[in-house]
Amino acid sequence: MNRKSSRTGRKIQIAVSMGDPSGVGPETILKAYGLLPGYARRSLTVFGDPDYFVMLDKLVGTSVKIIEKGEERGALDGLRVMRVCSFKFNRAGFGRVNRRYGVAAMKSVETAARATLRGEYGALVTAPINKESANLAGYHIAGHTEFLSGLCGGAPVAMLLASDTLKVVVATTHVAIRDVPARLTRSGLARLIKLVDKSLAGLGFDSPEIIVCGLNPHASDGGVFGDEERRIITPAINAAKKAGVNVRGPYPADSVFTPARRKTYDVAIAMYHDQGLVAVKALGFGRTVNITLGLPFLRVSVDHGTAFDIAGRGLADGKPMAHAIMTALSILQGKYAK
Repeated sequence: MNRKSSRTGRKIQIAVSMGDPSGVGPETILKAYGLLPGYARRSLTVFGDPDYFVMLDKLVGTSVKIIEKGEERGALDGLRVMRVCSFKFNRAGFGRVNRRYGVAAMKSVETAARATLRGEYGALVTAPINKESANLAGYHIAGHTEFLSGLCGGAPVAMLLASDTLKVVVATTHVAIRDVPARLTRSGLARLIKLVDKSLAGLGFDSPEIIVCGLNPHASDGGVFGDEERRIITPAINAAKKAGVNVRGPYPADSVFTPARRKTYDVAIAMYHDQGLVAVKALGFGRTVNITLGLPFLRVSVDHGTAFDIAGRGLADGKPMAHAIMTALSILQGKYAK
């Protein structure tokens, strides 16, 4: 099935990277499959090791038929898995940093992303990786976002955390708090605001309303607690306004996420990772997805990590992965902002 959305022109086919085999990613894919409607099931191709999924299915009791991509032979229903790696199933390997599993996880991401970049799939949905295992495997990355940007020639990207109650973009992603002020520049923040405006329009938002958080407590309270608002953030907002962006701020971050304030904008731009993500996850954990803005293809991710503490025990929740897949489908179908 190679249907295309009549509104977006994108293929209604989704590539799914399996995540780190030591974590809960593959299990969440199996469980999500059982929660999806038929048309969504038929849109999926997982990139990984089909034999691993067969063994994992038996271990966690999901009763999902695994079909190796290219070996369907008329099979009507089942989870298609494209073989991009092979490794021995090891029950003792769950919850552990593992170079071999890091190789498998990153090969899955890279192969699925390249196939999506070629237009073979309309979107990429990613299961969580373990950064330590990926680094041991030779992939020295801060995360999916940075890796995918590099794969696309260093495309300027942004991380949008989106739920039904709140949407937040972070100006800095996986960096230490002590390094955040030095990472903020007028030109960089102005470019980010423009990228968010353009990307939201691509997701179906008409003239999106954007607000920007301050960096310091009370947005510096007129310079009492720092001067980044005056020197960097306000000039960046003004530059974006001159370019026609509907943007306001900077506002104190401790007040922009209240129920009343959330009704006044489409997306908030936070200055650092936890400033925005704490609010998003507190309000909608399990119903939040990570959408990478700025890539030449759609990438959606779950809002949780590898959860090594419960991996291999059949305790993983498939609903966040199912939600990520359905979000990708709604965007491809032009229904996301409706």
